Amino acid sequence: MRGIACWLLSVLALPVWADLSFGGSPSAGMGGAGLAVIRRPTAQSFQNPAVIAYVQGFRFGAGNIDTTSRGASFSRLLDDLEVRQGSAADIATAAGLLRKYAREDTRLLITGDLGIIASGVGISVGGIVDARLLPNAPLQNWARTDGNPINIPANAQADVIAVGVVSLPDITTGVRLPSPQGDLAVGVRLRNLKLYYTHYFADQTQLQAGQNATRAPELQGRDYREFSATGIDLGFLWRPTGDQTYTLALVVENFVEPNIRFQATDRNGQIFNFKPLKRAYHAGVAIELETGSLIAVDFIDIGNNVGKGEIRLGYEQRLGRIALRTGYASKTGWTAGLGIGGFNLAYSDTLPVVVSRTLNF
Repeated sequence: MRGIACWLLSVLALPVWADLSFGGSPSAGMGGAGLAVIRRPTAQSFQNPAVIAYVQGFRFGAGNIDTTSRGASFSRLLDDLEVRQGSAADIATAAGLLRKYAREDTRLLITGDLGIIASGVGISVGGIVDARLLPNAPLQNWARTDGNPINIPANAQADVIAVGVVSLPDITTGVRLPSPQGDLAVGVRLRNLKLYYTHYFADQTQLQAGQNATRAPELQGRDYREFSATGIDLGFLWRPTGDQTYTLALVVENFVEPNIRFQATDRNGQIFNFKPLKRAYHAGVAIELETGSLIAVDFIDIGNNVGKGEIRLGYEQRLGRIALRTGYASKTGWTAGLGIGGFNLAYSDTLPVVVSRTLNF
């Protein structure tokens, strides 16, 4: 995991005041919508495995390369968090880290995919890191009104919880099944996964000292837990024949659910059954116009099985080799994007998490 995380951070290490997608999926600038888009099949295949059937020849692709931070800025978190194998912080210094970020809940989310595709078959590596620093209400109030370590209240506590999932690798393949009524593409993505989980917490004494934190009981005395599992995603794409300009898509994320589940504790010490990778259904439609415009609408997590249900809307206008993009996601708001010769940049106050990297966390 260390190599993947370092690669992600080296690409994304920019001081930003909001979320930035740098060179990743074009959908990031379109509110995350694009399950039914085949205009850019190499990039879109990371979202919908069926789209890989439209890739011709040998291609190098990158997708989902996004950062999201809440609370503290990304640049500050990058300096302090050690995104390494199994952990997001050194337990010997975790209490000091939690004291530093005691004003509010803080979250750092990094995703990325990188791979090669050759005529409908792709091999890629990628992952997602979700790290959270969670001070309780008494500690937040102390940080906002006092700040003197001597005065940290007796009931203060803060937790650091992090989950990292790495694909080593993803293998994707797809086929097109033409018929008189239209063109059906079917894709399968096999994921060979490694999951890392860690959870530390610090009480008043530890926060005042600013050093060691305590391992949560689910770690069973270790610094982190590691799991291996396999999952399968399915994708479908339908394009009717004739003058129709629309495309329909269905993606079943974790059609075969990775067998990762265990009892964990939340920020309040309550025990719950943690299953970070669950089945989710997503559908989309895309319409291409003769003016070079593209309209996409996605329905994410139909049935809200993983608590991520939302609607995403996206628009793209081509101007030669330049593509201007905008979009809206019902949970995260507006996005804007720019594409130049295959390079993509997107900006948002909160970028939506791209389908295929959904964590139930």
